[in-house]
Amino acid sequence: MTGTRSAVLAGSWYPGDPETLATEVDRYLVAVDPSTRPAGRPLLAVVPHAGYTYSGEAAGRLYGHLRQDCPRTVFILAPNHRAHLKKAALSGAQAFATPLGEVSVDTRAVRKLAECQAFVLDDSAHAGEHAVEIQLPFLQRLWQDRTPTIVPILVPALNRSQRMEAATALKDLTTDDTLLLVSTDFTHYGPTFGYVPFTADIPTSLERLDSGAILKILATDSQSLIGYGEETGITMCGLHATALALETGVPPGYEAALIDYRRSGDLEGDYSLSVSYASILITTGPDRTPHPGS
Repeated sequence: MTGTRSAVLAGSWYPGDPETLATEVDRYLVAVDPSTRPAGRPLLAVVPHAGYTYSGEAAGRLYGHLRQDCPRTVFILAPNHRAHLKKAALSGAQAFATPLGEVSVDTRAVRKLAECQAFVLDDSAHAGEHAVEIQLPFLQRLWQDRTPTIVPILVPALNRSQRMEAATALKDLTTDDTLLLVSTDFTHYGPTFGYVPFTADIPTSLERLDSGAILKILATDSQSLIGYGEETGITMCGLHATALALETGVPPGYEAALIDYRRSGDLEGDYSLSVSYASILITTGPDRTPHPGS
């Protein structure tokens, strides 16, 4: 495993100047609302991956909740927007670059996952993919002194057996100092996306459609999320990545919260072409260990 995966979004989806980028990301991070944070250690986070103008604030409001719980490694599960994949794709790079520097890849974890038949090493799939890179400046600014290593994984549509096999391999690598981070947008609505299931009261209909998927995630029900996707055809690009993350399981007593929800149509006032963004955090829940003498 050699080389660095170069940044391809700098100067377009986010600022290419390091100082400008740092300032912008920091502005998103301080917008966090402490009252929305579920109790306990973060286990799984769902964040959007559009250009920062559209989804930076929604992402920042979630990332701000993670500051006090710096993990050793972040497993980033994302959709494959450009490559045709039959298995979850790992990167063979040693690092991913942004204008803020390089983020190291946990190559040991990558090698371990590559031993599982549900995964494949495919750097060509990662070369032009935006869904992983867009998250990295947040990790770099959130934990400037000790940015976690990452394990980038692109997740295509997997069947049940593939998803269970991949989830088992992932679960074997998750510990108290790892975080599962799912990079996904929700409904992509409009003729450009080939998805126009309704034309009346679009904002309300979009929220209703997105809410169906969000509720499945909050309930940590991966199979129901897959079923909802099949039933509605919802154009949630990271639906299978989310289902894979959920399949690894959460402990009893977990807590889950919707941190932020918005649509690009909210910003532009035009819902004829709109993408939805949601940030969700799942944690261990409050510490229920009895105290001595209680």
